[in-house]
Amino acid sequence: MATTGTLINNTDTEWIGVIHSQAPKFFKGYADETIRNRIVLAYLRKHGRILLNANSPMCVWNVKYDQQPIESAGDAGSLVFNRHDLQRQLAVNWRGYVGTDSASEKEIMMNKGPGQILNRYSETIPSLTEAITDHFSDELFIDGEAAGNTNRIHGLNTFLKFNTGGMAASDLVAAPNATYAGQSCVLGNEGGTWSTDLASADRPNAGLANDWPNGSGPIKYDFVSPLGINWSANSWGSGVQTWEGNCERAIRQGIIWQTNRGGQKGRPKLCLLSTDLYTGYANSQMSKQRIVVPHKESEDLGFSDTLNQEGVAIRYDYSVPANTGYMLAPEMMELASLDKVLFGYRGPDFSIKDRAWLFYVGFWGNAKYRPKHFAMLKNFKA
Repeated sequence: MATTGTLINNTDTEWIGVIHSQAPKFFKGYADETIRNRIVLAYLRKHGRILLNANSPMCVWNVKYDQQPIESAGDAGSLVFNRHDLQRQLAVNWRGYVGTDSASEKEIMMNKGPGQILNRYSETIPSLTEAITDHFSDELFIDGEAAGNTNRIHGLNTFLKFNTGGMAASDLVAAPNATYAGQSCVLGNEGGTWSTDLASADRPNAGLANDWPNGSGPIKYDFVSPLGINWSANSWGSGVQTWEGNCERAIRQGIIWQTNRGGQKGRPKLCLLSTDLYTGYANSQMSKQRIVVPHKESEDLGFSDTLNQEGVAIRYDYSVPANTGYMLAPEMMELASLDKVLFGYRGPDFSIKDRAWLFYVGFWGNAKYRPKHFAMLKNFKA
């Protein structure tokens, strides 16, 4: 058997230097391709929401939950200056993914010569990056706090959880009930009240005993509360409880609610649907108009088959669960990586113990969100 020294001293091992010099270019190109092929990642990059070289012990960020009080005043009287605690801190731990491969000492020696070895390398690294790319893109939708997910990133379903037990068939929205990043998403958890101007029968959720998300109230009442839109409600005014019959109304109302609650910065830019819901939405639009308007911003990012409803991109994504949709404000989320690149890599390194050249690709980081600016479309009374 060849010794380690023999292998390392062999002139054929010049391939290692070639790989180490070319790998950064390769991985950057592959990360760019990954981002271009997934619309959420493309939007995050466009709006500067992919953070590299994060370096804190925990993934921490602040969310404004209150405002300084503003009072009417005359031209006389003394002013009172008080300090105000206006922030709440959210924190999650860093999570990671790894993919590995190896080329044994025997295999390398059987394929002597830089050409053969580089061919082996050109198969291994792309395969690893494809694997982590496909896996990672799906993770943006998972519940990072579910059993068995303690090492997976926090996806949208981590905080898009709602109380459906007491909902009526007429309820247009579901009440949020998640705990995310150490903060309760329950309405009014930090205090505050919401308007009660509507009649009980006209309220989006009768069980809340107020007008939310219609009407108004202080920021603290719903500063970290996402929106659950029940597209199967019998009160959309369409006379049906189907997605195809209610989709346009549900999305339109979601845009209004989210803009009302979060301002223009919180207005959804992207509505991602499961393939079954997207088909129903497209059928609904085609039955009403012969020309369906494309979405310009999404087209510019390379997603030409994206529809447009009142400025919001409507698109499908195979990672979205059936019968489900997500309304996103990309500027209100961030994908943070501890590495200087999105997907880190190591190798090839020779292991005496394994008698093999080892290859590694991975991600260390997490996703963070301001939940108020996200909504879920679902049949909450199924």
